[in-house]
Amino acid sequence: MEYIKDAPFANIFVCNGDIDFHDYYYISPFKEIEDSIYYCVNRTGIESRVPSLFFVERDSTMSYCEVFCIFSGKGRLTFRGNTYELGKNQVIVLPAGEEHSYGSDEAEPLGMSWVEFYGGDSRRLTRHIVDTQGPVIEGMIFSDASAALGILQQKLMIDERQNVSLEIYRLLLEILKNERRYAMAEISQDVKANFSRVEAYIDAHLRDRITNSQLADVCGISLPYFIKQFKAIYRMTPQEFVMNRRLRKGRQMLMQTGLPVDEISEMLGFCNTSHFIRRFREKEKMTPAQYRGAYRIEQGL
Repeated sequence: MEYIKDAPFANIFVCNGDIDFHDYYYISPFKEIEDSIYYCVNRTGIESRVPSLFFVERDSTMSYCEVFCIFSGKGRLTFRGNTYELGKNQVIVLPAGEEHSYGSDEAEPLGMSWVEFYGGDSRRLTRHIVDTQGPVIEGMIFSDASAALGILQQKLMIDERQNVSLEIYRLLLEILKNERRYAMAEISQDVKANFSRVEAYIDAHLRDRITNSQLADVCGISLPYFIKQFKAIYRMTPQEFVMNRRLRKGRQMLMQTGLPVDEISEMLGFCNTSHFIRRFREKEKMTPAQYRGAYRIEQGL
């Protein structure tokens, strides 16, 4: 048996087989600053079967977030004082800066694909995911997340690193979308359809002033009940959702068009350009012009 202290990627790493047990393994030759505006891969890999004795332990100094998709075997995770049983068709999310450990069942070793990453708002998003869904996620999310992770790894296999930031974002987005699946599963089909109409109404009226009363009317329920249901489903107020939709559309327009910032601001219903810039900076940690410039550099434009 080998006992390996594998800093900086783990405080303790134990296995009893060949250290090179990966079917695919990538470690980035580049190291960006931790607060990079881009999402960056540190390492990623695929193991059809880890060694029968396999254990990883990390403390709060770990600077990388991790997502892994389990496609076979069994194991156990310890995180935030709780123990979780690991198994087939689970997605595991571990934020940076939080101690954890996980290991494989000796009789049924884990098979999995995984990625370590940092940058962007990866710490905030992964913490939000585990706060709302837990670190071990099951259900429909597995196929979507594993597909997104597979695309990310394929990009690296062919040395197509310029789109890696986008692929990490897509992976996180698939997991975030699962939060809404759980919330929507708890309400009736009629209410689901009503809230889908609310989303469509918001997207069609971003230029206009949108009130909670208008949205409640679209949904066909009373205003107090609408606000209560909305918060339960989306984990935010209706007006926070409207603002997020405006900023999301703003990001798309900055990337896909050459429209001036003041024109985009007007099209999204902001009272003035300064308001748009302030809200955009709060969300993205940069101005709209900086965001557009960073996107063009990333795309090589």
